[in-house]
Amino acid sequence: YPLGRVIGQTLYPGLMTTSAVFHGILNFFGICVNVRNVCVFMAPVFSAFTAIAAFLLTKEVTGRPEAGLFSALFLGICPSYLSRSVAGSYDNEAVAIFALTNTFYVFVKAVNTGSMLWSMLAAVAYFYMVASWGGYVFITNTVSIYVFALLVLG
Repeated sequence: YPLGRVIGQTLYPGLMTTSAVFHGILNFFGICVNVRNVCVFMAPVFSAFTAIAAFLLTKEVTGRPEAGLFSALFLGICPSYLSRSVAGSYDNEAVAIFALTNTFYVFVKAVNTGSMLWSMLAAVAYFYMVASWGGYVFITNTVSIYVFALLVLG
């Protein structure tokens, strides 16, 4: 039997869906660009979104905007992240790191405010994370440990 990979367990549709949505939005607003160019610039665009999400997450956790700026700065100069956010790097990490950071931000915001709206946004962000990257188990485990710690500590 030929070896290979199980496509259903290793292919995540979040990246392709995101590219198609961005392509559709650009064409809707009259910016005619082909899908290839959308795919080429997906990683740099999402690295900017990730910097914004890192700023918002750190600001929400610390309450200090300057801490958020430092967080975005450190993310912007991190060599391991720079290698995944260059133009032409069309891989899951392009949207996965943004989805991870955004999911944590929306979850923390939902916990801090107790708002049903933020809770629903956290569920949507988590769904996007699951659709984009196999590392979604990190979020599942982190949230589970957080809830368990709350139960134990009262």
